Amino acid sequence: MSRNSSASIDSARGWLVVTAAFVCAFVSFGVTYTFGVFLKPIAHEFHASQAAMSMLFSIIAALTFFLAPFTGEIADRHGSRAVVAAGALVMAAALILSARVHSFPLLLLTYGCGLGSGAACVYIPAISDVGEWFKAKRDIALGIAISGIGCGTLVAAPVSALLIRRYGWRDSFVIFGLASGALLLLAAALLSRPPVAAGKAKAAVMHKALTPAFRLLYVSLLFAGVAIYVALVFVPAFAADIGAGRLAGATVIAYIGASSVVGRLGLNALAERFGLFAMYEAAYLILLVSFGLWLTAHSYDRLVLFGLVMGVGYGGIAAMAPAVAANIFGIEGLGELLGILFTGFGVACIIGPPLAGRMIDYSGDYKWPVVVGAAAALLAMLLVLPLGKYMSRAAGRQQAAAA
Repeated sequence: MSRNSSASIDSARGWLVVTAAFVCAFVSFGVTYTFGVFLKPIAHEFHASQAAMSMLFSIIAALTFFLAPFTGEIADRHGSRAVVAAGALVMAAALILSARVHSFPLLLLTYGCGLGSGAACVYIPAISDVGEWFKAKRDIALGIAISGIGCGTLVAAPVSALLIRRYGWRDSFVIFGLASGALLLLAAALLSRPPVAAGKAKAAVMHKALTPAFRLLYVSLLFAGVAIYVALVFVPAFAADIGAGRLAGATVIAYIGASSVVGRLGLNALAERFGLFAMYEAAYLILLVSFGLWLTAHSYDRLVLFGLVMGVGYGGIAAMAPAVAANIFGIEGLGELLGILFTGFGVACIIGPPLAGRMIDYSGDYKWPVVVGAAAALLAMLLVLPLGKYMSRAAGRQQAAAA
């Protein structure tokens, strides 16, 4: 794809790229984060344990993020349009094929590996394009694009519950596959390469990834991911355990998605006044507070309150992490760097949901995911605090360069 020479940084063309990235986030995570809604009907049909179902989700999320450094590098070098289009076809095929399988190991391949591989081609390539199309409005542009995750969760969770109730989980997969493929192909058509070539040297990207600042950013995001994914996987089942129905549990996921939009856009907007890193810290604190609410949740209303508060923290973290990385490390090779950074979420999926699932299988108590999530949120909060000095140094370098 040829470089668009008629457009420039912070131009109207960049906002079309933001729109495309929003759709990519909406579809890829809207489909992925409805897993908790599909968990019980799939587990019932395949007679799968909670640990086995958690492993299925972990495969999806791990591949989404572990393949992202490679898809991000390909998009950096050759443009994101073809990568996202390939992801659209893979995601659609994965969902449609999964609706036809009758073996749990085969479902691990079609749904787990297929959906994860498709999502890896979609999210990071599109988001890194947004980071390179903007300078003055980069933080808000990234926030808008990433808010697609929350909007996708808000829409997809209750829609999937309604579809399952009416058509069953298999036909719901077919509907999701066709719709996601069409939307992502449209998004791919709107993408274009940024007007200024960023440095793509792999050695430079790996040098950044080995710095203490990157390690702190990575590990804090990892533990935040453990808390987030434990909630997304087990909140519907927890809701059922305290007497709420499946649709009610799916609605809590929708509330998380809705309030995450507030976190992504609201905390990002406040960053202009109070500073990006101050709001990034605030997002981690809000995530920690939310798990305190879940620990004391004995009613559905309290669980809804947890979802609303958790979504704000989760949304702020997801929206501002790319902006924090761009501020500390610059935009050169941003796609590959973000791909490496978000493997932390992949590690979180391997650790968090399977651990919580095994605890449930052993004890029969759905309180264990809450304990795992709360401990992870506390560690994430403690690890993010030292990042402030690196943000201050980066700001000083930018001011010196501007002078």
